Amino acid sequence: MKIITLDASEWRNLDDFYLALLPELGAPDWHGHNLNALYDSLSGGINEVEPPFHVTVRNTAALSADFIILFSGVADVFEDARREFDVDLLFMVD
Repeated sequence: MKIITLDASEWRNLDDFYLALLPELGAPDWHGHNLNALYDSLSGGINEVEPPFHVTVRNTAALSADFIILFSGVADVFEDARREFDVDLLFMVD
């Protein structure tokens, strides 16, 4: 299983999350920076990295409240994909 650890210490806007995550997933350059696109890529097999994998985001203490909302949505997307496609996916904020 692949473990992906993202360091949020330098993130300033929500795109920074996607700019960190998508290359780790081997997502195509045209991958959207939104929750719908993330769900589609987890379920559609367009990424080079296929489940099972876990993603952990670290160093989040200084992030704005917008990130907390984003992380909640990402966790929901991972859980929905996990249930629907019976794959081992996990998203955590440390």
